[in-house]
Amino acid sequence: MKKLNFSKNLQMDVSELKSLIKDSDSLSRQIYYIAALTAKGVLTLLFCSVFVIVYSVLFGFDNSSVGVTVLLCVLTFQSTDFGVSLKDSFKIFTIYFLIIMFLPMAANMVNPFFGLLINIVGIFIIYVLCCSKVEYFNHSIMVLGYLLIYGYNVTGKLYYSRVVAIAVGFLLTCLVFFHKHYKMKETRKISDIIKEFGFKNLKSQWQVKATLAVTLSIFIGEILGLPKAMWAGIAAMSVLVPFEHEVKNRFVHRIQGTVLGIIIFFIICLFLPENVYGFIGIAGGFCLSFCSKYISKVPFNTCGGLCVAVGTYGLKLTMIARLVQNVFGVLCAVIITYIISLYNKKWNTL
Repeated sequence: MKKLNFSKNLQMDVSELKSLIKDSDSLSRQIYYIAALTAKGVLTLLFCSVFVIVYSVLFGFDNSSVGVTVLLCVLTFQSTDFGVSLKDSFKIFTIYFLIIMFLPMAANMVNPFFGLLINIVGIFIIYVLCCSKVEYFNHSIMVLGYLLIYGYNVTGKLYYSRVVAIAVGFLLTCLVFFHKHYKMKETRKISDIIKEFGFKNLKSQWQVKATLAVTLSIFIGEILGLPKAMWAGIAAMSVLVPFEHEVKNRFVHRIQGTVLGIIIFFIICLFLPENVYGFIGIAGGFCLSFCSKYISKVPFNTCGGLCVAVGTYGLKLTMIARLVQNVFGVLCAVIITYIISLYNKKWNTL
């Protein structure tokens, strides 16, 4: 019988622990793995909450989006990399943190058209340099970080605090990455990633497709004057994954999950006073730690997003905006996907 190791089990992925629960040959082992999964969820929630709170206290609560971005990078790059050497990995981190330090702010300072161009440049660079190993889904962390910082813009002294917060995040991420990957033997360079790019390449087509869908969906939302236009970009990013067999299901699951999340949030709000709506986000984050499939994650992410925005826009407008922005994002992803597929058919006939 395999020896149990609780600390090692805590480091397992949620899907691995669920598999162990399902395959356990005794009730005691099932209870043990359920306890490990629950403990993992509680500890993860506590760590994430404390990390973001400390970041917010140090750099201002309007910069909590930076804390979330840095937290995601720290957690992600303990186990993933960019498929290049250690030296070039640090170059990519430098480029990424410089991008999120300046481009989201610049895009917010100009009209939506020029903002669109700035966002295209920044997000395209992130997709190309940071997502070489598509199987790691680095884009879901790094593009999300850009969108969060773009969506929660600050000015004046708060922006200077944001610059410092991002610089600290850069150092923390690099330290974690070095600690976990200093023995890596990868020799590829950034130049190799750039050389691989080409419009005949399916990965490159995905990078172009995703960049256009994310940025155009935000642009349309801003032109129409809808609140939280970044939600549309996040929706487009989440459905346009690099694996085509998953994309069609995600188109449907995103809308279904968003509607379900809005309904859950509304029902809970009927029984809670406004001053405790924040606990819905915390509860959603805890439930999210038990999810391994996309369709089950969307409702809880929706509750978290609604929880953050409801204080600014009110319950009704927030729910409408969340649904509309997600529909916009998914539609943009569908249209861009269709256009790229037409390009492929035309190219193949030449």
